[in-house]
Amino acid sequence: MRVAAVGDNCIDIYKEQNRYYPTGNCVDFAVNIRKLGVEVTVVSLTGTDHYGDELIEMLKKYDVDVSHLHRKEGKTGTVLMQLVGNDRLHTISDPGVFADFDLTKEDLEFIKGYDVIHSVIWGNVNQYMKTFKEWGKTIVYDFATDLDDPEIQKLLPYVDYGFFSYKQDDDFIREYLKDCCEKGLKVAIATLGEHGSIAYDGKKYYLQEALPVTVVNTVGAGDSFISGYTYGVIGGQDVPGCLRSGAEMSAKIIQLFDPY
Repeated sequence: MRVAAVGDNCIDIYKEQNRYYPTGNCVDFAVNIRKLGVEVTVVSLTGTDHYGDELIEMLKKYDVDVSHLHRKEGKTGTVLMQLVGNDRLHTISDPGVFADFDLTKEDLEFIKGYDVIHSVIWGNVNQYMKTFKEWGKTIVYDFATDLDDPEIQKLLPYVDYGFFSYKQDDDFIREYLKDCCEKGLKVAIATLGEHGSIAYDGKKYYLQEALPVTVVNTVGAGDSFISGYTYGVIGGQDVPGCLRSGAEMSAKIIQLFDPY
């Protein structure tokens, strides 16, 4: 099966560490699932500056297709990052040219040739999710941290595997995941940081502990988890197997500074 990651890209900049790297939810997802052997493309929009150059070169290095990673005169999006211990804070964001990202007819025809479509709540393609679903594609979607975002309710009927970021296993998140499945999700998954993850498939809940590793940087933990989970889906694994696959991929990434 082939996967299209459609949505965001940016550069994370750590001024205090004098480091930066190309990233974005869709970028991190794509690189990590490619490392698992899955054919993947990134459909997005980046700038014509050196950051855009480095983003494209990095994706090519990992053998990610960039034929529909477009460029527009201007700057690539950036996020100023701050490390607090081994955790990260996003401080100042500038979307750059990505603010103007939209899919062309050619992009849509191209994406139609893929089996699985991945995106994220700020990926600028929410208006196409119904179309993707009507094509019969498997939809993997990162709803991120704002569980009250009204956009979520609009998208639930068109998503198969929805991922949320939360803090712990409690009654609230269990009821939330159950409600999401009742409104359309095939499986609703919440990553819980150091507490692992929880999933609901319309019938029962499944728990996965976080694997014990030394944490260097938590950036990319969620994206890598989603790539591992999606790899499990592609391989026909059950929900516990997919959760384990996600946990294993995430555990590898948080031991690194970069998110892939």
